[in-house]
Amino acid sequence: MKAILACDRLGGIGYNGAMPWEKQTKDLARFKELTMGKTVIMGRKTWEATGMPKPLPGRHNVIVSHSKDALPGIAELENVSQMWDIDSYDAADDAWVIGGAGLFNSLFDRIDEIHLSVIRNEFICDTMIDLKRIADEFELVRNQLCLTHNYQIWKRKE
Repeated sequence: MKAILACDRLGGIGYNGAMPWEKQTKDLARFKELTMGKTVIMGRKTWEATGMPKPLPGRHNVIVSHSKDALPGIAELENVSQMWDIDSYDAADDAWVIGGAGLFNSLFDRIDEIHLSVIRNEFICDTMIDLKRIADEFELVRNQLCLTHNYQIWKRKE
């Protein structure tokens, strides 16, 4: 399983249910390229933050939520342990955790690769990921300097 996230340089990923920085057009294009045709797993708040009234196109959308509101075209699970009961779910190859922080932390031990866009500024954030834990348990295999951020790929240490 892989994860794809963006954060500020301190690990902040959100504020009041939204990203605190302006959209990163090239980063969003990379997100689309990497996740197209795959399963994307997100928490309910991440789903709501996308502003999409429908599933992300071209992907199998899975939302982990305690809410009982049905969303057409989306698999909804009450907790992450239910994912391994879905026949069409292939945890090893086709799944991308796309947020938020709670879901990322819940699945951290199952994630083998993290694609992380680190925005080079600090923002007011109320949702964080632990960059130290990533550095402790993963090896940085790519660090591409972009105009506004660093695009990093981390692979789990063996």
